[in-house]
Amino acid sequence: MESDSLQLSYAGHYLFVDNSMRVMHRHRGAELVFFRAGFCRTRFDSGEEFECQAAHVLVTPPGLAHLQYDNTPDCETWYLVLEESPVFHPGDFSLRLIALGEDAIAAEWFQQVFELCENHEQQTASALLGLLWRRLLEIESRAEERRNFHPALLKAVNLMSRRYSEDLSVSGLAECCSVSVSLLNMLFNRQFKVGPRRYLLSLRMREARRLLLDNRYRIGEVAEQVGFQSANYFARAFKAYHGVTPEAYRNGPPEFADRITFIE
Repeated sequence: MESDSLQLSYAGHYLFVDNSMRVMHRHRGAELVFFRAGFCRTRFDSGEEFECQAAHVLVTPPGLAHLQYDNTPDCETWYLVLEESPVFHPGDFSLRLIALGEDAIAAEWFQQVFELCENHEQQTASALLGLLWRRLLEIESRAEERRNFHPALLKAVNLMSRRYSEDLSVSGLAECCSVSVSLLNMLFNRQFKVGPRRYLLSLRMREARRLLLDNRYRIGEVAEQVGFQSANYFARAFKAYHGVTPEAYRNGPPEFADRITFIE
């Protein structure tokens, strides 16, 4: 199903109350449940069962009965139920978990769709739902690609994605991944056409671009959050990477964004 054809039926927010047994229930349309915190189990009348935890999204197809149980006291979810669609394709919303990892945007969008729905802005909520679903599919696709990575490369990429603001060295990464520096360099160049240093820089610059669009952050604060101890060094590195200063990018991102060499 095309993401722009999705229609939201309703949205909800769940906070733990108790663990009294709930009855099986089903929805006419598919359901997306984002687990913001805690843990629970979800059982389906198909016989399948999932253990769901923070940063997971559970995709439930239309008409499949299910219930949640064994919720921890900190369990919190946002759930979005879609309208049934005459153009629905069964493969679009097959039963599965999608791990968001560190993707804060998708997490925010779940809450924003709920808030739009609460404010009776159904058309805007459905539009954001379409973007959210597209993003979830992209996250899922990237995760599938990474499953084919060499174990050391996968560990290095995940570590860098979480700790890009820290002082990471190639030798330190290699040691954490139990491989030699030369092998780690080879794995990065084979997969990304750049070495680990350049890959780390691309992660820092991606976050820097995002922070620069928020005027609440001074340039020095942006530098610190993306792993540069000196604002001047950050400014030089940013200009070398993008061809413009951080100030120029902040003032005119549409003019300069296409100069970016982006590595996913």
